[in-house]
Amino acid sequence: MRHMHRIMLTASVLTLLFLPGIAAHGASAEEYWPTEGWRTSTPEEQGMSTARLQRMDDYIRASGVAIDGVVVVRHGYLVWETYPNPLYSKYDTHLLYSVTKSFTSCLIGIAIDKGIIQNTSQHMVSFFPDRTIKNLDEHKQRITIENLLMMRSGMRWDESSAPFTDPRNDIYHILNGDGLQWCLDLEMDSEPGIYWRYNTGASHILSGIVTAATGVSTLRFAEENLFKPLGITKYAWTADPSGTVIGGFDLQLSPRDMAKFGYLYLHGGGWDGKQIVSEAWVKKSTSTLTSPYTTLGYGYQWWTTPSQNLYSARGLYNQMIYVLPDQDTAIAITANMRSGGTDNYITDYILPSITEYNTQTQPATQGQGIPGYPTAALATRIGLATLIILIKAKPRKPDDPHGEDAGKPPHI
Repeated sequence: MRHMHRIMLTASVLTLLFLPGIAAHGASAEEYWPTEGWRTSTPEEQGMSTARLQRMDDYIRASGVAIDGVVVVRHGYLVWETYPNPLYSKYDTHLLYSVTKSFTSCLIGIAIDKGIIQNTSQHMVSFFPDRTIKNLDEHKQRITIENLLMMRSGMRWDESSAPFTDPRNDIYHILNGDGLQWCLDLEMDSEPGIYWRYNTGASHILSGIVTAATGVSTLRFAEENLFKPLGITKYAWTADPSGTVIGGFDLQLSPRDMAKFGYLYLHGGGWDGKQIVSEAWVKKSTSTLTSPYTTLGYGYQWWTTPSQNLYSARGLYNQMIYVLPDQDTAIAITANMRSGGTDNYITDYILPSITEYNTQTQPATQGQGIPGYPTAALATRIGLATLIILIKAKPRKPDDPHGEDAGKPPHI
């Protein structure tokens, strides 16, 4: 019995020595949620290269590109944060422009999950029985929530051929009157569900649907069902002059809180044990349901990049939330870029920072367990060490005090 006690004791010591390294190396980000704020980490601790991320920051500052803030979250930890524009800091909110559309889409999903809205097949006009809607032909009567979400309403829309301050631009009428009524009254160009046309008016109608269905403003519904659960406490969201919260633009958040929204979708709509919006809604919203451009697809008010398996919320002047499921990464960017884009930051810096780290010898850093020993290797070594102990401590026969293998080398 004593030899068995010795075996068990030695194995226990090995376990105590090695398992803390295993636990530290494989620690899950889900052990905490960033409701009260992000925990920070070095890029290396989350499998990214500091050198490559620093090159991104150096490029932004040297080129003078109008980036206001960048936040990178991997495995649930904030690994990189920079504010090249001295007018902004981590405490400041920023106009998100059309990134707002992805939030409005989320609120539609939440309302469906709660049974407040039946489904995406409900017709647009059914939510506004007290309004007199112009150009109400059979085509307009068939417009569904899904048509609005997918930018396939069939309604005429123009927000690009004149400045926003010009009445020829439909955005002007959202900002200077009953914006919801203006959008509902638009003429039809085609049968709904056929052609994709970017239409901020459709997003504004979606906000009107949220209010009509819930009985509260879109902002109030967002506060109770999205912002509060995620710990988002600093925000602003403008309404049109008639009181409808603008569904297609004008939400203001900090980059850190933008990243929370990306992290929510990265986790299939779940947050700290609660399902904020259904996983099915997240999956459908961020799938490529139509392909308006060669490299970009579109879902439910979310953009997709199928070639890289990422999706994004995109706003004017390069306000961005990127979600990279394969890399367990969410990125928020705020900017005032009047030309150019930020997609190259993903391909030139973010993804290479991961591949560079993976191809380098991992340095000895705290929080990674025993350097150079991944979890599987540690488990294998524990098993081998225990096996050696078992063989060396093979019990001897009671009638043979020297043992039948006495003097022979152990065979492993």
